[in-house]
Amino acid sequence: MPTNDALDRLYDSPDFLIRRAHQVASAAFAEACADLDLTPAQYATLFALRHRAPISQNELGRVIALDRATMSLVVRLLRERDLVSVADDPSDKRRSLLALTRSGRLLLSRAEKASGRASEGLLAVLSPEQAATLMELLGLLTSVHRPGPSPAPQ
Repeated sequence: MPTNDALDRLYDSPDFLIRRAHQVASAAFAEACADLDLTPAQYATLFALRHRAPISQNELGRVIALDRATMSLVVRLLRERDLVSVADDPSDKRRSLLALTRSGRLLLSRAEKASGRASEGLLAVLSPEQAATLMELLGLLTSVHRPGPSPAPQ
């Protein structure tokens, strides 16, 4: 059986802490949005569609950093709930464009409030300065993998 020192090395590793933070954040979102039947990926999809529609599924996946298979599943589930519509691209008949439906806009409005409460709850254990630092560090850590151009080396 491992000693506490061995487990401490695991518990103090960035990959373990980031995975645990993701679990905590996902649980907070799930609880806040339980009555909406919405996942974080579905929320991100609806949010991005409000700001980028009409947009292709592949482009949307790049915007919100979802792989092709996950994006396909998310869009299918949202279409089944009539939250997202699909139309042919008038300039390229091989391509389809996604947009929010009226129901999607209404659900997104409710989800934004719930997501905001979840975010506030997550950061409530930190001082305002710590919360700002955490957000800055998470932004830095993920900026290399954020859609769009990579940041210039410092």
